[in-house]
Amino acid sequence: MQAPIGTGTPPPAATPRKWLILSAVSLGTFMATLDGSIVNISLPTIQDAFGVDLATVEWVVVGYLLVVGSVLLPFGRLGEVATLRRVYLAGFVVFTVASALCGAAPAAMALIGFRLVQGVGAGMLQAMGPAIVARTFGPGERGRALGLNAISVSIGLSLGPALGGLLTEAATWRAIFLVNVPVGIVAVLWAARVLPAERSGAGQTFDLVGAVCSSVATGALLLVLVEGQGWGWTSPVVLGLLGLALVTAVAFVLVERRTVQPILELALFRIRAFSAGLASVIVAFTGLFTATFLLPFLLEIGSGFSPLEAGLLLTPIPVVAAFVAPVSGSVSDRIGPRLPASLGIALMAVGLLSLTRLPTTIDVADLTWRLALIGVGQGLFMSPNSSAVLSAVPARRVGTASGTLAQARIDGQALGIAISGAVVAIRQPVHALALAGTLPAADVAREAMALAIRDAFVVAGLLCAVGIATSAVRGGFERAGTARIAPGAGPLSGSRTG
Repeated sequence: MQAPIGTGTPPPAATPRKWLILSAVSLGTFMATLDGSIVNISLPTIQDAFGVDLATVEWVVVGYLLVVGSVLLPFGRLGEVATLRRVYLAGFVVFTVASALCGAAPAAMALIGFRLVQGVGAGMLQAMGPAIVARTFGPGERGRALGLNAISVSIGLSLGPALGGLLTEAATWRAIFLVNVPVGIVAVLWAARVLPAERSGAGQTFDLVGAVCSSVATGALLLVLVEGQGWGWTSPVVLGLLGLALVTAVAFVLVERRTVQPILELALFRIRAFSAGLASVIVAFTGLFTATFLLPFLLEIGSGFSPLEAGLLLTPIPVVAAFVAPVSGSVSDRIGPRLPASLGIALMAVGLLSLTRLPTTIDVADLTWRLALIGVGQGLFMSPNSSAVLSAVPARRVGTASGTLAQARIDGQALGIAISGAVVAIRQPVHALALAGTLPAADVAREAMALAIRDAFVVAGLLCAVGIATSAVRGGFERAGTARIAPGAGPLSGSRTG
């Protein structure tokens, strides 16, 4: 069995080249994250430009999310077969070309199709980025490096809405895609220059059947989670998609158990640091996206803020997380990931529960400290948790671990949207009935929605509280890269997978 990362597999890049590699990875992470948030604010303009309904134009965003979430795991494995460098560069090229096509799209359906292609490129970037960082930095620096890379995520999330609005107003909605082209060309050339050359794994093969099963199962499930509330949880299309997801998921497990070189070695889940870290990510992002999905509704409909004001009011979470993530990563390099990660998710839970105490008339300062607390928790949690997951697996499986980790984040986001929508849909009529006769009719719906959103914040906080337990059971102090796979843990402990 090959050693885990950092154990017998020294990083390929020496100082200062490793920081150049990190810059190339961070640029790709930033662009992929930015394009997940920059488009939303321009959807009304795109809708008007093409003369389509809301159900059509929302697929510019939904389609991108679904494709990214569906390809992360297969591309994680492909990086192990074809090398991380090749997949990362190919992803950058696909992303850049698709951006140009999106900017030149002649019709709404063409734009949606090009966004799907762009999602493929973004999935390649997101699957490979953490894996490249993990292979580049040694045990004493990996957490800090991942924390620095997390800054690019925070900047992308916080800059997206403002930049999208600025480009749309100053030029046209097409500019939000076309701006990627010159930046993407420079980024591809830079990455090609600084990323180290790698040799393809000898005898490594790609499990195409497993990849198809994985993508179909994940895509169908994500589609249900994102659109289920609108379509109806018992509608034929939702039940059909759930059936498709179940059948292909079972087929995926059967294929992986019989394949010599599977997309995902199921024995990885016997590594406690790996499985606990993934569970923690899903729970944390479910709670986080319950809040970030619903807060704009609370701010705009419940309190009368404009869309731009609401977008700016949400920036404390990613901005504070950007400052905290590198520090928490460095701390985890010295004391291990369990304490900072568990403390981080606990602070997220407290911050989410504090949102339930917001007054009806929201004060900016009162909201800001609560969101900043969530940002501190997110920053404390993400870097140590990512470092623990990527360091727990054998070096030859870092691509799979990276793709799986990114997949867990997407799954958590989709679950957050689904759960928050379901809670509001169930609780709003209850609050409306209780408020009937106590308020003017025009105010009942708004107040009932605000109360239902606070109920969803309670659920989000409780979910993060569960995450404290999943984070704490990962194990005690363990310097990055020293995790070992338990004897008899299936293919990982033998020679089946080369």
